Amino acid sequence: MKLELSMFLIVCPMVFLAGLVDSIAGGGGLISLPAYIVAGVPIHFALGTNKLSSVTGAVVSSVRYYRSRCVDLVLCLPSVAASLAGSALGTSLTLVADERYLQRLLLAVLPLTAFYIFKRKDYHPPASPLPRSRQILLSILISFVIGAYDGFFGPGTGTFLILLYMGLIKLEPRIASGNAKFVNLGSNVSSAFLFIFHDRLIIP
Repeated sequence: MKLELSMFLIVCPMVFLAGLVDSIAGGGGLISLPAYIVAGVPIHFALGTNKLSSVTGAVVSSVRYYRSRCVDLVLCLPSVAASLAGSALGTSLTLVADERYLQRLLLAVLPLTAFYIFKRKDYHPPASPLPRSRQILLSILISFVIGAYDGFFGPGTGTFLILLYMGLIKLEPRIASGNAKFVNLGSNVSSAFLFIFHDRLIIP
């Protein structure tokens, strides 16, 4: 499928805005994904193209956090692997789902996700961390589940990861954010690869 000029005029400004919002507060997918749908892009193509564009932003953010030493590699590496697997599962389910049901689901989930993300309160975890083995296990489990969500739907993934890393694993905010960026990158790459393999992307 190819974009018409009218689609470009709708999608490009909104994707730019989504990237800006995502870099500041997260939740950019809540803007970009509806933009594709409003432009008339079929739902599977909208999800695939949105996922591919998300990879670029995730790469830039991940590099920035790594250079700032805000990544716990012992937790991050197995969590990325878990997110790859979870995202592959979620994307596979999306690809076989009926387009009509996906559209209805998105109409229901998008506003709920937006409300949760933009109304959330900042949370500061206690100073004492969990035992290392429990941190690793929980991080893998969280990353797999949220990775599956990202593969199936996507918007708000980074925010959900940060909140769960802080709330359940007791990571400090900067490490939670850094790890979340890499895990989100992994889920984006896995999902984008499957959408590419199944030819569910818009080629300008």
